[in-house]
Amino acid sequence: MRHHAPLTTILPSLSLASVFQAAAGRAWAKTRPTRVYNRVNLRTEGSASSNLRTAHGGRDSGREPGEPSSSITSTHCAASSSRTGAHLRVRPSLHTPPVLPTASLPENTVSYTADNRAHAGDGFLPSPASRTPGVTSVDVDSSPPSDSGASSCASTGCLTCESDPPWDATQGSVPEQELPRATPRHIPTYNERGGLPLPVTPDDLHQNLLCAITSGARPRLQMLLEYHAAFPTLHSTASFNILIRYAIRHASFGTVSDLLRRMVHEGVAGNEETRALRVRGLVRSGRWSQAWNEELEQMQQGGQGIPLLVWLEFFGSVKRGAIMDSTYARARKEAVRLQTPAPSVTAGRLNALLDHPPLLAAADDWGRVPPRVVHAIVRAFLLTQPRRPAAMEITERYFQTLPHELDDGWRRACLAIIHLHLTLGRARKLSDHFAALRTLFALLDMHHDFHPTSATLFFLLQTLRYAKDCGSRADRLVRSFERRWGPDIIDHKVRRRWASLLLKQGNVERAQAVLEAHDSLGGDRASLMAEEESNQEKSNGDLESALRWLDLHRTQRQAKERWLGRLVRRRLWREQVRRSG
Repeated sequence: MRHHAPLTTILPSLSLASVFQAAAGRAWAKTRPTRVYNRVNLRTEGSASSNLRTAHGGRDSGREPGEPSSSITSTHCAASSSRTGAHLRVRPSLHTPPVLPTASLPENTVSYTADNRAHAGDGFLPSPASRTPGVTSVDVDSSPPSDSGASSCASTGCLTCESDPPWDATQGSVPEQELPRATPRHIPTYNERGGLPLPVTPDDLHQNLLCAITSGARPRLQMLLEYHAAFPTLHSTASFNILIRYAIRHASFGTVSDLLRRMVHEGVAGNEETRALRVRGLVRSGRWSQAWNEELEQMQQGGQGIPLLVWLEFFGSVKRGAIMDSTYARARKEAVRLQTPAPSVTAGRLNALLDHPPLLAAADDWGRVPPRVVHAIVRAFLLTQPRRPAAMEITERYFQTLPHELDDGWRRACLAIIHLHLTLGRARKLSDHFAALRTLFALLDMHHDFHPTSATLFFLLQTLRYAKDCGSRADRLVRSFERRWGPDIIDHKVRRRWASLLLKQGNVERAQAVLEAHDSLGGDRASLMAEEESNQEKSNGDLESALRWLDLHRTQRQAKERWLGRLVRRRLWREQVRRSG
């Protein structure tokens, strides 16, 4: 059969030009409309009289003056001339495009891939327009010099041939729904796939990482690590620190260790923030003692105390659900989850921290103590029941040293300290609710800028959970706060807990009225309040406040709040069905 012809065919009476014309015709006959050309083929501009020089003449021996000379190569045909006798040896067409070895590439050709670390490390990523077109080997002994028109077109890479398939006509004959598949596509570069711009300086790399982390759609940790590793000459302490913070937030403690080792290997010096992040990673992975012993050794060698940032990290706790990084557990292929330390261990750690105060002002100069230090100490004291009076004493002592005027950030920090006294510790009796009220109003009266928020009312409603008449007491409490501080102190979380307490007492009609009032406000005032709050955060906040969620141990999830709201409505519906049936 014709398709099973031997690989080597002897054609004694055919010229090289006719063989190429026949091969080109067969290749065009097999072309489908949806064919997509990969890169650019080497073609020669000319008319129908464009012929190859024959194998019998020497260099340009049989060419008339002005006759174009070219060498045509197709991805489906490759020919080589044999000067033995008068026969021409032709190889049949192959269905795979020829591959040019790397060693035979021209000097100006750049072999580029999506993850080209070598070129990316030099700060260079070629754009799609600057890529080298596809190179196809031509098995011809030598190519004759062409005219000026052909050479100029060949230098630009826009070579054409009259026998080439009419791509414009083919594209016009394809239906519109098939055009996306028939149109040659652009191959994206590494940065276009990642969506991150090309950095030029170390500061650009750091800013690109910050913008990616603070964006609405936060990227995966692995993508940021690959992007950072693609530019090794632009690494800096700031870029490593932001990646370490991101890895700790994702509880990827193995990545934290790898990044710290990479800093040492590349000779990137760490700073105080790097030291604090290392302690944070050790504390959250259950290695508090290791971090503390290392800091004590460094403090003894340096002769100075522990920096404030490092000292505050020791007040952290174990990450919930973290896996113990143990050689024994890895050898046995066992996953050992970290457990919360015993109260005696926590008390011993707190004593060690208080015995080694941070590098700060004198102990009696409370005016220079940052509010986050007081927040950490008060929280640690409130977690241990015998030290709750000491926590109240520290809070009052700090509030007495506050200036007359407070900015918004300082006022929110002080209010967070007040909320600690309302949230930490379980209220099992009604007397605990009245004790929380006395504590709240005593602390609010210590400064004229202190005003409760909806979170304050939300925490107070929690203390009514075990009261017998919790619904009616919650109703009176919410109304009193609304009369004194306005209707904005009631948000969707307050209404949800308010309705839940009413349902627990059995007041179904009142609970339904509370939820219906929330639904009526959901389209106008509630959305307006949320919009004003977001605009205020954008105007008053900076990049560091946008990164604040990286330092939090846990963050509030809006989906969980919506789920709790649906649970309350389901309880209301079931109670209504039970009463109606």
